[in-house]
Amino acid sequence: MPTISSHVLNSENGTHVSDLTITLSHLKENGKKELIFSSKTDKGGRLSESFTIDLSEDKIFELEFKISDLFPKIEEGINCTDLIFRISLNSREEKFHIPVIISRHGASAWWSGA
Repeated sequence: MPTISSHVLNSENGTHVSDLTITLSHLKENGKKELIFSSKTDKGGRLSESFTIDLSEDKIFELEFKISDLFPKIEEGINCTDLIFRISLNSREEKFHIPVIISRHGASAWWSGA
């Protein structure tokens, strides 16, 4: 069973980001999105979700971090509401970790797995 995990940190104050919505959707060949899960990070800024889908061949997903949960809209200027990664998953291990460090004006991410 595939598992996606993450650890989200706030680089503005060095804290763990709790209650941040993270959503995984499968992008089907017809262009439509199928919601796999939508969950929130825990008090430690962590999320680990297992899901049922065959990864014997490449499948494309969107992993969305709802930045607006943490940083409310400002009156003027640019506002980043979501951080979205389009990822290809295909593995026998089926464990993927995508940590993110975010601030109001930037983000840094990396990934590992299988």
